[in-house]
Order: sequence, then structure tokens, then C-alpha cells
Amino acid sequence: MTGVVIFLIGIGIIAAIVSSAKKRKKLLKENIPGNLGVIEHVPLQPLLEKLDKSLDVEYIHQVKRRFLKDHPNRSEDEFEWLLFELKRYFVMANILKKAPMFSEDVDEIWHEMILFTKEYQGFSEKFLGKMLHHIPNTSPEPAPQERAFFDWVFSQMFEITQFSWKTWGSFFKHPMAGTVLKDFRNHTEDELIEKYFQANEDNRELLEYLAGRMKQQLVVSEKIYQANPKGSFSKQRTYGDMTALSLMMVFFSYYYFGQYWDYAKVYAFAEITKYTSGCSNASFCGSSSSDDSGDNGGGGDSSCSSCSSCGGGCSS
Repeated sequence: MTGVVIFLIGIGIIAAIVSSAKKRKKLLKENIPGNLGVIEHVPLQPLLEKLDKSLDVEYIHQVKRRFLKDHPNRSEDEFEWLLFELKRYFVMANILKKAPMFSEDVDEIWHEMILFTKEYQGFSEKFLGKMLHHIPNTSPEPAPQERAFFDWVFSQMFEITQFSWKTWGSFFKHPMAGTVLKDFRNHTEDELIEKYFQANEDNRELLEYLAGRMKQQLVVSEKIYQANPKGSFSKQRTYGDMTALSLMMVFFSYYYFGQYWDYAKVYAFAEITKYTSGCSNASFCGSSSSDDSGDNGGGGDSSCSSCSSCGGGCSS
């Protein structure tokens, strides 16, 4: 009997070691996508070059040392993955008038950066030309339409990795506001850029690309609806380029806002849920602001709920 117990304990230990090794493998910094995981043909290179030049190498080393000291349970590889997502967030903050922070884990790196006040101010001014403020979220109410717009923009520019899905919480969970979609359908690109984005010499081409993409998806959605009012889309089987899901998101947001998730979940969670922790969404921890004016147009009602805290159980 004792021998059987020892054998079972040994099997358990081996299984734990194998499981731990698999988790560590996923977070190897060598596996981080190059070029911030930008989708091919997206005109993002000028902004990426500006971001790279704005982040001083020694500054990031200081942030890394402090983060690992303050979080002894975190690994160097995990820091690099979180920094990877934070850089993508900084791109979002550069182009959006309002960029909520939806990840508690990514927010931790941002907080560490801010503690080096002089260096952080220098980075902000180089990358945005003004201070990139961190505004904590003090409201318990979720912001589903803000998250929806964030998801759509993010998915047009970046591949969504397994780590992205886990760290930010599930993408495409909420419908986009009807007012936003109607604006993109009826207004000119210049009007849309003025209302929803922050234009500068480094991102103008990108903003024109994004405005054009939304207009294109709305036209395609109308054609799909005419052919089949319930729509028909391919199920997402792998991580990576998820622009096909963004089209699905636009279609069901525009034609079935009130029943959005009843339809969208068939496609959005097809195979992806096998690899995630199960958190469906997260309310934001803070937002960036370099301009007090403007609104991202995230109006509209939604019955979708949100996790009660940032990360919502999706921490690494």
C-alpha cells in the first residue's frame, strides 16, 4: 500500500513539473513576436520607430529591475511579455482620444514606469508631444462600448496572441455602439479622425487606414446581410490575425446590438476558449489621456456584464 502511495505521489510530482515547464515555455521572451506583432501591410512603422526612439534603454532596465524586485513571484520573461503588451497599449494611446487600460497586469508595468518621473515625462513628450497621464478607474461601472472600440482598433493593427487574450481578457465580447458605426458609415475620413482619434505627423496614414477599414467592413456587412440576414462567418481556430472576427463584430453590432453575444459567441469563442482561463472581460484599471477633450463615441446600452476587477482572474 505504501508503495502505491509513493508511486502516485511521484506521478503527481512529474505531472506538476511537466505542467510548470509548459507554462514557462509559453512565456519565453524569445517567443515574443517581432515588430510588436503588427499585421502585415498595416502602416504602423513610423509610429513604431518613434516609440523605439522614445524609450531609453537604460530607463527600461531601471523599470525592469524595480518591477522584479517589487514582484519576486514574476519572471524576467513575464516582464518582457507584459512590456510587449504595454508598448502596444502606448500605440493605442497615441492614436485614440481615450484609451482605457483593461489589463491589471499590463498596468503594473505602466505604474513602475511612472515612478521614474523625469524619465517618464521625457518618454511622454518624445512619443506624444505632451504628458501621457494615467487616470485611475474609480467607477465600478463597466465600459463595454469603450472596450469594444478598443478591441476593434487593436485587432486591425496587432496579432492577438494567447498571452494577449489571457492578459487583456477576452476580445470581441461586447458590441460596438450603434452611434459609432453610423458615424463611420456616414462621415468622411477627416471627420472621423477628428472625432475619434488623435492625429499627428507620425500616425496620419495609420488613422486613414483604420477609418477606411471600418468603412469597408460596414459595406461588406451590408452585403452579407442582404445575402443572409443572420450572417455566416468562419470560426476562429488559432491565435494571430483576428481581423475576420472584427468583421463579425461589426456585423452583429450593427444589425443585432441587443442580441450581440447570442450570435457572436458562436464565432468568437470557437476554439480559443480551450486555451484561456475563462474570464470573459475586465473593467478597466485606468486610462491614458493626453487631451481632455473629445470622446470615443462609446455610447449605447448593453446588458453585457463585466468582471468586477481588472484582470478578472486572467492574471498570468
